Amino acid sequence: MKRLLILAILLLPMLGFAQNNPVDKLFEKYANKQGFTTVRISGALLGFASKFEDADKPESKLLSGLDGIRILSVEDEKLNAELDFYKELEKDGFFKNHDYEVLMEVTEDNEVVRFYGKSAGGGKLSELLLVVGGDDNALISIQGIIDPENIGKITGALDIDVLPTKEEK
Repeated sequence: MKRLLILAILLLPMLGFAQNNPVDKLFEKYANKQGFTTVRISGALLGFASKFEDADKPESKLLSGLDGIRILSVEDEKLNAELDFYKELEKDGFFKNHDYEVLMEVTEDNEVVRFYGKSAGGGKLSELLLVVGGDDNALISIQGIIDPENIGKITGALDIDVLPTKEEK
């Protein structure tokens, strides 16, 4: 009984680490639901895709260094009017309680677009997060070792349109 108690005391703090952060919760809450588009690209597939690129191209090295990409967007207009990903993350304490730095922010009418980066040290990022809240909700999480100079190359190599074009608005 004494061993069980000691084991429970040792394992209890680890339960706090197992809880998901607000970004994970948001993905879990809306992924694969009606009116939402969810894309998950594993690090294994990104590594495989990097082999198709010419080994000398910088895109090949970029893709092989990524651990995964997740994209969540709201396609249903009624849901878009009811939801705001930015406000949900803010309410969950994400912006105050996590080590993300605002890299860029665009606010226009009823829409907030923010790029966040989580430092991996050495001037590199371990995660890049794009949060769009307001009229058009989207969340893009890119995880892995990311050189900030190559962010545009990553989205270009994966053919991800980060911001809507004027025709789409």
